[in-house]
Amino acid sequence: MYFPKVKVRLFATFLLLSLIPILFICFLFYGEAQEAVFEQYKTSTEGHMKLADVRLSFFLRTMQQEVNDLAENKLLRADERSDASLQALFSQFVRMQDMVGNIHLLRDDLSVVSLRPEKGWEPQDMPISFSRESFELHTSKLWLLSRKDELGNPNSIYIAQKVKHVSGKSESLLMVEIRLDKLGRWIRTNYAPEQNDMMVISPTGNIFIHTIGEFIGRHIQELPDYDAISRTLQNEKEKGVFTFRKDGETIYAFYFVSPISGNGYFEWIGGKGITQRLDRLKLILLFTICLVVGFSAYVALRLSLWIGKPIYTLVSATDSLLQGDFSIRVPIQGMEEITILEKKFNEMAGQMHTLIVRERKYMQESLDQIVRNFYLAVEMKDPYTAGHTERVTEYALILYDHLDEKSSSQFSRDDLRYASLMHDIGKVAIPDHVLLKAGKLTDEEYEHMKQHSTIGANIVEQIESLAHVSQGVRHHHERWDGRGYPDQLKGEEISLIGRIIAVADTFDAMTTTRSYRKAMTFQEAYDEIVRCSSTQFDPYIVSVFQKAYHACVLHVDSLSHPSGTEREIAASVVDQRE
Repeated sequence: MYFPKVKVRLFATFLLLSLIPILFICFLFYGEAQEAVFEQYKTSTEGHMKLADVRLSFFLRTMQQEVNDLAENKLLRADERSDASLQALFSQFVRMQDMVGNIHLLRDDLSVVSLRPEKGWEPQDMPISFSRESFELHTSKLWLLSRKDELGNPNSIYIAQKVKHVSGKSESLLMVEIRLDKLGRWIRTNYAPEQNDMMVISPTGNIFIHTIGEFIGRHIQELPDYDAISRTLQNEKEKGVFTFRKDGETIYAFYFVSPISGNGYFEWIGGKGITQRLDRLKLILLFTICLVVGFSAYVALRLSLWIGKPIYTLVSATDSLLQGDFSIRVPIQGMEEITILEKKFNEMAGQMHTLIVRERKYMQESLDQIVRNFYLAVEMKDPYTAGHTERVTEYALILYDHLDEKSSSQFSRDDLRYASLMHDIGKVAIPDHVLLKAGKLTDEEYEHMKQHSTIGANIVEQIESLAHVSQGVRHHHERWDGRGYPDQLKGEEISLIGRIIAVADTFDAMTTTRSYRKAMTFQEAYDEIVRCSSTQFDPYIVSVFQKAYHACVLHVDSLSHPSGTEREIAASVVDQRE
């Protein structure tokens, strides 16, 4: 009678020993996978929100410049002009701008000329009440106005510009209507996932963009969910994923305040949209648990008759698995039943390892896409830089491959790749008239252009997984002798990544054609780099560059030429060596 009791007790003991750790690992893995999904959601959402903000700011600045140019038209400034001629001019302007609604010219005598008659703009409907939006008020001269009187259209904002007559005796006000509903559709179609809801709030609290059209133009406090999200709005430094309840459903939202425009960006998705990404993983875990439970019961029954070394080997391997070593495998040994458990254990560990590797690969691909979107934003703003980023990155990676072991151990190859791809991202904030200028920059324009390394570093610092490479972006125009910018660092005070990118960036600038001279040959550029060793460039990096050059690996096919402005900056650093 005693032996059966012992056998039952041993069976229960082995069953618990095999089930508890394995089930715990399954749930632990599920928790880690869930965190990875949320982190991926946060990273991807923040990335396309920042891109949407850059594009929105760029669009409004461009429209302001277009309105300014229209206000300078001779027909508007003339003392004598007919309404028909003005309407024809306005009609031509609207045909070139998809998001422009109506155009109004408010004359000094209170008369109004409009492209299309609109209620509320006639003299008898006066007064018209406007309030100014503080969009980018601290960095640019954007005249964005919202109409506040009862007849105003909440779905519109106006870009304004004064029109001064040639005689200088009087002034008019040109008002160009921007349709917020069209602007919202453009932003969502190009820069936000269609399955997610999105809202953009101006610094004054007005809603510029909203998934639900009836909320566009209203104040944030008029939203039915305002109380649920007000805690986030009270602290502008708060940024990240948070949750609130809406109609009995948990909503996952991301809040981001733009350092460029001051706009608040909200994007939210229902709980089902997040959890459905884990459904397949739940199915795999459920199947694994059922398999483990059934198989563990069979093995525990047999192990109750055979206690030995294989059991302790499995327990030790399970402990390693609990500590996160998914590469652990056990030797196939012992009785037949034990070897089956050992094989199944190895298969399960292999599946978990495969799932972890797959999830990490997915997150890596998402990060690569975010970086690609950022540097493509620069190339979209300045098409003449297409190819420059890729070539600089390729040169920098070639130099990395020739570093000594001590230097290459300071950062990974991927760190250098990301820093190189984003070294010019700060140019998205440089005014077009400076960035796209074909000729030589003035001193004031050059000072504007020099800000791109600081702006780029600040942008990269906002991406948590790339913040550690921001110094490489900031320092790629520093000089070894301390005469560079933005911090006038000297020698090894400059980050090693920045020193590598400096050589790669300058080499590409010199070997591509400028607007005012042809490209240097590779040999001429090589001689120039060597000549600037210990003045502009780190002598060790120059020696690495020489090694790579003589190995005939510094040959990157040029698909396009950088702009004259880009090469002018790189060249100007070289030219300051005296």
